[in-house]
Amino acid sequence: MNFRILHYRTLDSTNNLALRLAREGAAEGVVVVSDFQTRGRGRFKRRWFSPRGKGLLFSIILRPRLKTSSASILTHVAAQAVRDTLNHRFDLPGKLKRPNDVLVNGKKIAGILTESSGNHRGLDYVVVGIGLNVNTGRRGLVRNATSLAVETGACSELRDILLELLAAFRIKYEAVNVRSR
Repeated sequence: MNFRILHYRTLDSTNNLALRLAREGAAEGVVVVSDFQTRGRGRFKRRWFSPRGKGLLFSIILRPRLKTSSASILTHVAAQAVRDTLNHRFDLPGKLKRPNDVLVNGKKIAGILTESSGNHRGLDYVVVGIGLNVNTGRRGLVRNATSLAVETGACSELRDILLELLAAFRIKYEAVNVRSR
């Protein structure tokens, strides 16, 4: 899978735009990235907030060959990719908190929101949204959250992390997608 990155300064939600693009036929691998979301969201319509330009906020359009009942595995694949990137790039011991969170030192550093469309024959598309707290300082975070800046003491380049995370995601996704054929 090749990625095509679409970057925006502000969106209501990267998942909202990715869902619209998927319904309109966008190819697998389109990645919608935004510096800021006015209505970022998580599961159960919870709000996901990240100060402008401080977090990595993106959604990936997928067209997997999975049964509709297996779509939830993609949330776990995304969480594993985040965890592996944190460990490899920053030597941070990320832990998965099912169903959709990644924790560092017991605090939430990332969340995943997976939304899909399909029928009894299979999935038409899946949108995997990832929010990763990168350069937010302690004051900009809710009580049970953390960021890469807090954990490492340094700011990080968002695009570099995005590219590494996408590479990790690709490997895990293709392994799951190939097994399902």
